[in-house]
Amino acid sequence: MTSPAPFRSATIPQERLLPGIHGLRGIAALAVVLFHLVHIANIKVPAPFIFIAGDFGKGVHLFFLLSAFSLMHSTEHTLHRPTWMTEYFVKRFFRIAPLFYCILAGMVIWPSIKAHYLAVNPQVLLLNLTFTFGFAPWAGIVMAGWTVGVEMIFYAILPVLLLTVRSSKGTLALVLASILISYASRSVLHVHFQHTASLYGDNWAYYSFTPNLCFFALGMYAFRIAADGEWNTPAMRLGVSALATFLILALLFGGRYNGWRPDILLWGFGFAALALWQSKWPSRWCANRFFEYVGERSYSVYLLHPVVILFLRKPLQSLYGMLTPAIGAYAYFACAGLVLLTLLVFSEASYRLVEIPGIRYGQRINARIRARQNPSK
Repeated sequence: MTSPAPFRSATIPQERLLPGIHGLRGIAALAVVLFHLVHIANIKVPAPFIFIAGDFGKGVHLFFLLSAFSLMHSTEHTLHRPTWMTEYFVKRFFRIAPLFYCILAGMVIWPSIKAHYLAVNPQVLLLNLTFTFGFAPWAGIVMAGWTVGVEMIFYAILPVLLLTVRSSKGTLALVLASILISYASRSVLHVHFQHTASLYGDNWAYYSFTPNLCFFALGMYAFRIAADGEWNTPAMRLGVSALATFLILALLFGGRYNGWRPDILLWGFGFAALALWQSKWPSRWCANRFFEYVGERSYSVYLLHPVVILFLRKPLQSLYGMLTPAIGAYAYFACAGLVLLTLLVFSEASYRLVEIPGIRYGQRINARIRARQNPSK
């Protein structure tokens, strides 16, 4: 029996594709969708699956860690090029901006048409157009787009980190410093902005960059370990997979019965072990066609899912109410199926019509940049 052909990405060269990391992107995206199905559509989960409502939102932090890992993987080997930094920023902009701007336009134009005037503060709009809204509390316009504001800050500082933090020891020092910074800033911002929690639904300590810095640093360190051939042993594989499994399961289930609420920083270690495991020794439960398919479209899935859930909110609640007498809160999973089916259809369209053209346009610009640098080639 022949094994299935490997997954092929439309945007990543096959030799640079990490199937396990791609699959984890899909898992992270799906986790966030299932989390927001509870909190946006008010669809309750069955009691045994309460962790969906409590912890699946941390899929965004897994995204942060995977982003740092992937950028190290895709960028560090290009540092010998004179134009690497220009190419890096062009690639990042055309990876993120086209879809973000499309959704931003909808979020601005539709309310403005209904109100017959610009329904968005011009200064806030400027912050979003320049991707600087991550510096300003509650300045994001795109639903769930706060992660883009956080990511863009990391994108801006990564070239400096690539040039200055070149070793595993240096990256470990960065991890330790980032944990202290993340913990301290989270504590200070939580106190300073706690009065806004009731107004905005959460505290700025969750949405700003510095409290999430540790996840990016852990992603960089996971990459350093993965790149070190000395770690590629059966004992290392067993240890990393066991550590990742234990930490993730303990964090998901450990607080369900005794009220224990672990600090969010602990999730970073579990996610780092998970990324290391799946980058070096990908497993079929993660590196499979479905999760890799969703991972390839994870940006569309993430940015579109709040809109889809809101659009389907009333039908979802009707479906939930119709099924609850027969199967109880397990009707949640029927609602999840409807959301995912609809979301994947729209995500496929935005991936094909917006993401891929944007990425390929950036690739053409970078090809011209390299050609000008090497006119003889």
